[in-house]
Amino acid sequence: MSDNIEYFPRGEDKRDRLNLRKYRVPCQVSERWLQFPETAHPLQGGDFMMIDVMTLGSDEKERKLCELVLTKQDLLKMIAQVETAK
Repeated sequence: MSDNIEYFPRGEDKRDRLNLRKYRVPCQVSERWLQFPETAHPLQGGDFMMIDVMTLGSDEKERKLCELVLTKQDLLKMIAQVETAK
């Protein structure tokens, strides 16, 4: 499957700038990233987090596309289930 991925050209300086910021997980093929909060909020059912899906606009300013409300526990369970292709 990874043979089908087309990487979009983007400057190394822009990628490095995004990767250096805390609480961000950058997309590997676009100018988008997940912006995590500094803290999760413990409620019944898990530790809730408001996670923003972000992008860079045509003016090079950060822009929020949408917000996801997820639990830390659900994310960790899902990551543990994802297998790496051989």
